Amino acid sequence: MKRNWLYLPIEVKVRECDAKLLLAYHAIQQGYNVIIGDHPVLEQVCGKYPQGIFFSKGGPHGFRQRVISSALEKKHSVVELDEEGLIFQKKLYLQDRMQKQTLHLVEQEYCWGPHQYNTILSAYPDLKAKLHITGNPRFDLLTPKYRKLYEADRLKLKAKYGDFILINTRFSRYNTPKGLKESIHYQHIQKLYEHFLKMIQHLASLVPDKKIIIRPHPGENFTSYRKALQQYTNILVVHEGNIIPWLYAAEAVIHHGCTSGMEAYLLGRPVISYIPFETMEPSLPNQFGQIARNSDEIIRNLEKFINKETLPPVTGKMEDYVQWSPSHDSCQTILSLCNQISLSLPLDRFSKKEGSKMIVRTKKRKRNFSLTKDEIVSFFQKMNQVNETEILFEVKPVANHVFHLSC
Repeated sequence: MKRNWLYLPIEVKVRECDAKLLLAYHAIQQGYNVIIGDHPVLEQVCGKYPQGIFFSKGGPHGFRQRVISSALEKKHSVVELDEEGLIFQKKLYLQDRMQKQTLHLVEQEYCWGPHQYNTILSAYPDLKAKLHITGNPRFDLLTPKYRKLYEADRLKLKAKYGDFILINTRFSRYNTPKGLKESIHYQHIQKLYEHFLKMIQHLASLVPDKKIIIRPHPGENFTSYRKALQQYTNILVVHEGNIIPWLYAAEAVIHHGCTSGMEAYLLGRPVISYIPFETMEPSLPNQFGQIARNSDEIIRNLEKFINKETLPPVTGKMEDYVQWSPSHDSCQTILSLCNQISLSLPLDRFSKKEGSKMIVRTKKRKRNFSLTKDEIVSFFQKMNQVNETEILFEVKPVANHVFHLSC
């Protein structure tokens, strides 16, 4: 059987890694060789391995164009699933992340759902053949089948923290990695950040016996929260691991405009959308929770959750934005499309000695990245348990935090 190559770069580990591993697990069963790992290292490594399919994660225009052009220079075909293709403002999205000249370079563009698909199609109807509604493996992990992957982690979190309220934030344009940064363009983000801090402080005082865990967006400065909330003994600022076991373990989830609000909803968790004032930002994630305008309304909603009272239905329509159902499998949809791509050059155009590991130097980055063989093996073993099968697989390091996976 012909063994194609699939290149899966990972940038933000806590958000992307498990979904990429899920895709990799299915791909190697179909005969693919998969190279997976640290995005900038993999970009260089993929030039030393056979022609294959490079899986772009999207990005702002300059980043996206550079990554895709680099993969094409190495004679790979490029497919893309934009990590930010779920929640966006149409005009800005088309001006930045989905410019036509770069989309022209992509063999296949995978869409989260009808909203993203129709947004791109209405702007570039001549590129319809490139567009495919697939869903996203990130949301596959929320189906009942794959929740089993996180049961052990959920129990560990419950054992460590007990019952807790999880508050997810997304204010990186103001609370930047380097600290708080005022901007006339993001005054509403600053205002939201300040409202959230006051709400959290008030909530901590109202329920002093309840543990509150703040999980900032990976692009935020975590220290800002720790300094502002250090006097409260029932508040912890934690950002570690995939978000799914945290959502799964939480007594309730509070957010504003976070994808995690939709994820928690699909996991069947109680969700509160905190909206202290209206903004011009997309309201989609807020439509999948009980609305609260202040701390008192949050408390009332929490009491309703605890007492298992009947709640008003959410206003959001998931099917308009995400191809998802309890039985949906976007990995199989994506791989069936990948299988249609014809690779023109011989698969062995590059030769690489087995077992050798390349040394790749990259620029210093804002966030450290780590991926280990043990993490991959652990995930694949859990997948075998979920599928009640015993797929034999190989995991070989090829560069720092980059691995070759195969069956």
